[in-house]
Amino acid sequence: MTQLQDLNSQFLINPKITYLNFGSFGACPKPIFEDLQKWQLEMESEPVQFITVDGFKYLKKSREALAKYIHCDSDDLVYTPNPSYAMSIITKSLKLNAGDEILTTDLEYGAMDKSWNYYCKQTGVKYVRQPINLPLTTKEAFVEDFLKALLKTPRLFLLVK
Repeated sequence: MTQLQDLNSQFLINPKITYLNFGSFGACPKPIFEDLQKWQLEMESEPVQFITVDGFKYLKKSREALAKYIHCDSDDLVYTPNPSYAMSIITKSLKLNAGDEILTTDLEYGAMDKSWNYYCKQTGVKYVRQPINLPLTTKEAFVEDFLKALLKTPRLFLLVK
């Protein structure tokens, strides 16, 4: 069995298709899917207990294990449904003033583009999307493209990505 066939066997995806969209709608590996079903069954067997008591205990235990692994305090960790949701929380927590600037590239993830545009429209902050020449040939070429905008942003508050 090749390495790719072994990897394919870890997913429930129809083997007749080539699935490349793991970014927005990723398929779950079989062991994770099976564990998810275990948690769903536990919740379904006693929903109130799970949602009001046990679920919080499980999340706390999970945060403690992750905190130990990445060497931080478990109270500094917050779980969110996905990275876009997490970034939206961070975006809304920034204390920016009209005229400040957010700098990213034209390669920014679409959901974040929408979030930054909305936030900037509400606050008067300027959203700067620096074009990056593709295909990238070297790290230096990327840095050179990015620096073009960095040198033109007098009130830069945040670099994204």
